[in-house]
Order: sequence, then structure tokens, then C-alpha cells
Amino acid sequence: MKAKVLFIILLIASLNLSAQINKGAIMIEGGISLTGNWNYNADPFTEGFGISIGTNDHFSSDYFTKAEKVYSSSKNTNYAFAPKLGYALFKNFIVGFDFRYRRNSITESSNSTNVYKTKQYGVFARKYFGNHLIEPFLEGEVGGGLSQMAVIESTPGGMDEQEIERRNLFYLSGVAGISCAISPKLRVNVFAKVQHTREKPINTPNVTFDSRILDFDSALVLSFSYFFNRKAKE
Repeated sequence: MKAKVLFIILLIASLNLSAQINKGAIMIEGGISLTGNWNYNADPFTEGFGISIGTNDHFSSDYFTKAEKVYSSSKNTNYAFAPKLGYALFKNFIVGFDFRYRRNSITESSNSTNVYKTKQYGVFARKYFGNHLIEPFLEGEVGGGLSQMAVIESTPGGMDEQEIERRNLFYLSGVAGISCAISPKLRVNVFAKVQHTREKPINTPNVTFDSRILDFDSALVLSFSYFFNRKAKE
């Protein structure tokens, strides 16, 4: 019994020693949002990998027969990916880049398709606190990007016409989370993220006023970090 307890203590101690992120380590990370906003077509907040496919049907009752019938329907395909690449500039301190892309297409029963896309590029800095299996971390990020909305609108003459609106994005975000070392190279993270985004139209005809949009979003995220070159550098 004592031997088993001693073995467990030694195992935990060895894992604690390997939990440190040494200078020079390279990190790749990806995750999924646990609180996504997939139904909001023009949402600039994209976090994690994911895909969503669904349909939307609207029913109405006939005025005379009272029978229900479909008067409009749509198909929705929404996907996103957000890889992150980091470098341990110092012990337990990582800086890096991330790229986030999201595309949402909605095809109506009339076969017209509206497409919403968002691309974001950012730089981040992350600090881990402690040298244990489970340790807290904080992260800050700044970045920009582009969103595009291509929708089908009816003209006064009854014709369908595609309208495209593009917006520049600038954002600031903050993260607070917990990281658990599964192995010397693999970590599982759970964190809360808040992001403030400013949107401003570009190349948009007939805009006669400054139609800036300010967004404030949050999400709970589960992510996985894999580290290369864990050997310490002097």
C-alpha cells in the first residue's frame, strides 16, 4: 500500500516538473466554442472550430381551409476554423498569431443564396502562472480583419440584384482560463473570452453617414495546445 502511494506521489511530482513551458517551445492550438452564436448571420465574433448545417421552415394557415402550408424555407451551412500558433519567448510566457475564418451561407426556397464571411488576424500574449499540472493563465489579443455580406435584394423593377457590403474590423480581447497538462506536450484549456469589435463599412455605395458598429461578445472555449521543442534553452 505504501509503495503504491509513493509511486503516485512520484508520478505526480514528475508530471509537475514537466508542466513548465520552457523558453523556445512552439505551440499550436485549436478549440471549440462552448457558447457559440451560430444563428447570428453577421456576427464578427468567431472562436474555435465548428460546423453547423440546418434548415428553417416557416408555416402559415390557409385563410379558408385553415390547413398549414410552408410559405418560406431556407438551408443554412455555417463553418469556422481558428488555428493559433505561439512561441515561448520566456518561461511560461507565449506570444504568437492567430487566424479566424467563418463562412455562413443561407439558401432560400427561391434558390437565392446570401453569404456572410469574416476573416480576422491577430497577435496575442499569454502568461501561465505556476508550475503545476493545473495552472491559471491570462491572455490579451489585438487584431483586425474584414467581414463581407453578399445578399440578394429586389430592385424597384422587381429584379433580383446582389448587394455586397464589406466592413473593416478592429478588435481587442481578453482571456482568463485554466490549463491542465495531460502530458509534457499536450494541454487542455478551458477559458472565458471577451471581445470588443469595431466595424466600419468600406467600398459601400450610397453610404452617406458613418455607420460604425461596436460589438461586445463573450464565449466559453475548450481548446487543446500541443508543444514542440520542449527542451529548455539557456
